[in-house]
Amino acid sequence: MNNEKQRSIRIGIDTGGTFTDYVVVSEGYIQAWKTPTTPADPSDGIVFGFNEIMEKFHFQKNDVKIIVHGTTIGTNAFLEDKCPPIAFLTTKGFKDIIEIGRQQRSELYNLKFKQKYPINFNKEFLFEIEERIDNQGNVLTPVNLNSLDDFISDLHTKSITTTAVSLLFSFLNPIHENEVSKHLIEHRLDVFTSFEISPQIKEYERAVTTIVNAKVSPVVNSYLSRLQKKLLENGIQSPLLIMQSNTGMSDVTTIGRSGIQTLYSGLAGGVLAAAESLKHLNRTHLVSLDIGGTSTDVSALIDGPIVLRERNFSGFPLVASMVDVETIGSGGGSIAKFKDGLLTVGPESQGANPGPACYSLGGELVTLTDANLYLGFVHESNFAGNLNIDKQKSIKCLNNLYNEVNTSNLPLDIESIDELAISIRRILNNNIANAIRVVTIQRGLDPRDFALLGFGGAGPLQSWEIAQELEMGGVIIPPLPGVWSAFGLISSDLKHEKTQSYLQITGNLDLSEVNAKLVELRQNLTEILDGEDVDKTNQRFEYSLDMRYVGQSDFLTLNIEYPLTAEQLVKIINQFQILHNQNYSWFDKDLQVEIVNTSVSGIGLVPRIKLPKLNMGEEKLPNDAYKTSRKVNFDGEWTDTPVYEKSQLLAKNILEGPCIIDQLDTTTVIPPNVIGTVDRLGYILMEEMK
Repeated sequence: MNNEKQRSIRIGIDTGGTFTDYVVVSEGYIQAWKTPTTPADPSDGIVFGFNEIMEKFHFQKNDVKIIVHGTTIGTNAFLEDKCPPIAFLTTKGFKDIIEIGRQQRSELYNLKFKQKYPINFNKEFLFEIEERIDNQGNVLTPVNLNSLDDFISDLHTKSITTTAVSLLFSFLNPIHENEVSKHLIEHRLDVFTSFEISPQIKEYERAVTTIVNAKVSPVVNSYLSRLQKKLLENGIQSPLLIMQSNTGMSDVTTIGRSGIQTLYSGLAGGVLAAAESLKHLNRTHLVSLDIGGTSTDVSALIDGPIVLRERNFSGFPLVASMVDVETIGSGGGSIAKFKDGLLTVGPESQGANPGPACYSLGGELVTLTDANLYLGFVHESNFAGNLNIDKQKSIKCLNNLYNEVNTSNLPLDIESIDELAISIRRILNNNIANAIRVVTIQRGLDPRDFALLGFGGAGPLQSWEIAQELEMGGVIIPPLPGVWSAFGLISSDLKHEKTQSYLQITGNLDLSEVNAKLVELRQNLTEILDGEDVDKTNQRFEYSLDMRYVGQSDFLTLNIEYPLTAEQLVKIINQFQILHNQNYSWFDKDLQVEIVNTSVSGIGLVPRIKLPKLNMGEEKLPNDAYKTSRKVNFDGEWTDTPVYEKSQLLAKNILEGPCIIDQLDTTTVIPPNVIGTVDRLGYILMEEMK
């Protein structure tokens, strides 16, 4: 990278459970780097890695024009119940909604099942206030602010500083929530209202969404404040933007009030990167497979990411736009163990510290990484993060687990360490294949219509076997697979969304009223984008309606064009019937269809990143591409396998399996009877040898 003049550099930073990934883009260059994550405070590892990449890639702090960060800090805090306690305030007579919920049991036949609640009743506080708004938005009972005195006193006594407020029918008229919020703020309390977070029908889901946001936001805000402070202390003054669950970027201040939008922040980067791959490859259908150190994320893309308006998060129904991703506890650090007569892999992980046994950081349990190292799929010399890799430690822990399995007297059909390591890979691959079935078959999609895009630190190692199990249409490895999620972060646009409930039957719809509501939402978003200095020429707006059959509780989202016309409405209703049949395997054109919500997304376009093109070559590999060869175990047979250096490959090169491709950020495996073709952008397209 030439540093004779000041440059315009964009940096994507994706913090995972094991590694923090960096992508540095500048004037036709794209570079990758990895550092170990610092779980106690990821901001420490980010600053450390930032200084490393400045030295490695020879740029100055003032060259950096934008930093985009994907984080799991809020996600982990909520899942691990490490959020600070909050209070919940609702309409008198409706406090029990949190316990009653929808009267659904996620484990119907588990006699010992314990319902999960978004509020911890042992340490958090529920309170009711006298007020009432009817189902038309009219005030029936004025809000009694004086009744909050004891509530406020109790909060200060218990050192609870945050309150979630969700009042009945406030999505139609927020006047009471606004009055309550103003009053609580005057008494030094931080307040999150349902109208601010999720102004939509369904009081239980709206309340849960507001509660989760109130729990997560202080954690996210505190972390981002620390990160910004440390960056500034190190002389890094670049704007810091955060990836949202809806696949758009937002500024730190906005995210500090809407921490719920970071629950899928880290996952959204990978899906966005896959969306860029769709464009690069001129394809319509891909399944993204991101296998990291701790977990695996899979998502189906059809012409782009699938974003859901409602989704379940850790057992809680949330009404917030989030990318459709399925996450399981399977990754490079997933622990293999013998439990209840079975060999299992995950969901527990060794994480960044102590990590797999081969990391030499004190880990003594077998992980997928240890199995792959033993089988020859990866080599000690090709690990990222400046780690001291010791294969003998992997062999030792594999021996220990094998002895445990061998003395169990159970018919597990594992007769050697080789078979144990192979079994670990197969079990993990099967777990991931099941996750892909969730985002395809359970959504009415056929996985055979999709190619598999494998990335993440372990994705290129496992992808072919997973795709074979599902009979998918080939495997694709992107140019920088180990940091592809970080690439997705800097491939995103600014994005904000506004949704308003609007319950109307389509048979007697007032189109002018619908369009007026869309204009109102768009105007709100225009003001936000103007405040972010987004030029009018770079502002785009997308419109959608949430629709359902009359009498249903769930809805489907359909994109529309503005203004909505009678002709377009007929087409939208037909599209709804098709989508309903795809999702639920039935439809009925005689049933009335109604609109539930109107939504607008405001997008601030950011210049696209152009991947550098490889020089053209021929089918034969260049001599410089060959590194070495080593024994690799494919399906129980140790095979002499050539190893190639990815950076030396040219467009049109053909890689005949078995072979290994090494690069800075990961390793790609091409099994026997498979060929990989290198395209002009550096993608490797894998298919069965004919």
